[in-house]
Formats: sequence, C-alpha cells, structure tokens
Amino acid sequence: MTAIVGETRRKAGKAMENPLPDGLPGLPLPPPLPAIGGQGNSDEHLPAVPGLPQSQKAAILVRLLLNEDIKLPLQELPESCQVLLTEHMASMRIVKRETSREVAKEFLKELVTIGLTNSRGLEGALTDLEGVINETTIQKMRREIGLKAISDPWLRLERLENEKLRTMLMCESNEIAAVVLSKLSVSRAAELLSSLPGAIARKITWAMSMTGTVSPDAIERIGLSLASQLDSHKPMAFEEAAENRVGAILNQAKAAVRDDLLESLEDEDREFAREVRKSIFTFAHIATRLDPMDVTKVLRDVETGAQIDAFAFASVDPESDNSKTVNFMLSQMSSRLADSLREDMEARGEVKEEIGEAAMGKIVSELRRLADADEIVLLEIEEDEEEEPEDA
Repeated sequence: MTAIVGETRRKAGKAMENPLPDGLPGLPLPPPLPAIGGQGNSDEHLPAVPGLPQSQKAAILVRLLLNEDIKLPLQELPESCQVLLTEHMASMRIVKRETSREVAKEFLKELVTIGLTNSRGLEGALTDLEGVINETTIQKMRREIGLKAISDPWLRLERLENEKLRTMLMCESNEIAAVVLSKLSVSRAAELLSSLPGAIARKITWAMSMTGTVSPDAIERIGLSLASQLDSHKPMAFEEAAENRVGAILNQAKAAVRDDLLESLEDEDREFAREVRKSIFTFAHIATRLDPMDVTKVLRDVETGAQIDAFAFASVDPESDNSKTVNFMLSQMSSRLADSLREDMEARGEVKEEIGEAAMGKIVSELRRLADADEIVLLEIEEDEEEEPEDA
C-alpha cells in the first residue's frame, strides 16, 4: 500500500476534489464485486479493515482509482508487487461500501503524512546518486548486488559520447547496431550513422528492416548487455595515455636529459619509446611540422630577446636540426627583419646552455599553446618517413 501511496499521491488529487458530507473524498464506488478471498456473494469472509493485508488494501485503492479513469504508473513498481496486486484484484469479489470508505480514509491519512518516498529500492537510489557520489563506488555496489547498470540502459547509451558509442557499434553485429539506432533519438542516430564508414552504415541501415519482429524482452537484454560493457571498463586515473604524459614531461626537460632517458627507454621497451618519441615536440621539429604561414604567428608574442637567445644558441652547429629550424623561421620573415635578427645574433655571441634552452622552450610553448587553441595546425608526418632530429 505504501508503494501505491507514493505512485498515486499526485494523480489521486483529481478524484478527491468533492468531499462527501462526512468529509470522505468523492471516490467512486466499484460495482458489485466478489468478496476478497471468498467464493460466495456475501461479505462474511471479508476481514475487518484493520485485519486486511496492505496488499489487499492497495488492490481496493487501485480498483477505485481505475474506476475514476486515473492511470497509475504501476509499471514502475517491482515485478513481484505487480504480480501480487494483479492476483488480489483477480480474487476480489464483493467489497462493502463501508470497507472501501475505511480503506480510502486510511489511505488519505497515510498520504498526508508522507514527506518523501522512494519505491525504487537500492537500484533507484544508485541511479539518483550518479554524478553525486564516487562513480567507482556506484559501479562496485552494482556489481556486488547484480543490478543492471541503469534503470533504462538505453538512456545511458543515449548519453554516451559519440566516439565511444561508435566504437561499441563497430564491434557488434549489424543486427545489434540496427537495434541500437532504432532505440536512440532520431538526431542522435543520424549523427552516429554519419560517423560510420559507408559500407557499414549501409549494412546497418538494411538490417533495420529486420527489427520489426524483435521482442521487448530481447530489446531489454540487448540494452542491458551493452550497458554492462560500459561498467566492465574501470575508471582511469589519468585521461592522457602514458606515452603522452612522458612526452609532455620530456618536452620540458633539458636536451641531454631527454636524450639519455629516451636511450634508456629504448633498451627497456622499444615500442613504448617509439610512441614517446612521437609525442615529443621540440624546437628541432618546428622546421618539419610548422606551416610556413604560421611562423610569424608563433613569434608574435615571444619577446625579441628570447628569439635572439634561442636562434643564437640553436645556430652553434650549422648542420644540426636546431639550426635548420632557425633558417626555416628566418626565411619566412621579411628580409629586413631577418637581417636585423642575424645581426643581433652575431652581436649576442655565445649563449649559455641554460639560457638558450629556456629561450627555445618559450618558442615551443607558444607554438603548443596556439596548437591547443586550434589557432594553428601542426603538420603530420607519415610514420615510415619520420626521422628523429639529431639535436633538440
């Protein structure tokens, strides 16, 4: 009965607007029905209201409200409650007017005393707390009690990032993918379908023609299976891949330290070292990765003194990749500005390693800032053609 109270509190108001003279609500009385639990046409087998089980009282209330054409969201109740309610309503025979009124009075009394209700149990509580408490804790509790990942797995898939959902569909059969597209919103399905390769998208579209005979149970199982795949992936402490994190650190390290660590890493794990090298971007890479049109944009906010220190230090060895970067950048400036910088470099003389590397780092940092802000685009190099610069 408590569950019925929670579900009908809002909708029952409509049936309670016209109280009877003695203060009882204007609930409709049911037509003559068989007595609860009895077989005859008398009510001698009907227990007193205080002795009625809560489930039988709930059946009386539901019968009264249905007579008023009030549709209750009973599908949200646990399945066991729905079955028990149906059984009681099926066994209901004649219910006396006084009994109905007493049940209604008790219902109203309980209704006005309720401040909060949660009839969805632990699963409902976990769903409500998503994004509020630690996600790891939620997943752990769901695994321990065996609950499905979310009350509506399709709602969870609808909220999933497009790239993750696309990757998931690429691993599923065309029939499963067709069901997923059919359950998603039209706009989301169109976006997802457009991101798939043409051949796969055509096969999935064709497979949608066979989804008309899929049963609701099968749809639910598919949704739960896909949602459970999401819970099988543990949350990661770091968003960036390990090679990118190592590369970012080595970008800021001194050249000698960086080269030494990369050499050691080659001995330990050649494949990982290769990925780290791909994520590293130093002054020496500018000549091959920066669009010539963006040179002035990169140097625009770098003070002239830092440019002179960087260029003078990088030009010590004319054959080095650092020196090639200097020549590349000077060639994209006006002749007057390039000649002025060369004169300043010559006048600057020898630059200490610490000062020179710091100056080159300022230029690289500004370049990466612009790239992260999508103000410039770094050129990609084919892996089989990529060669590591000699100097950094």
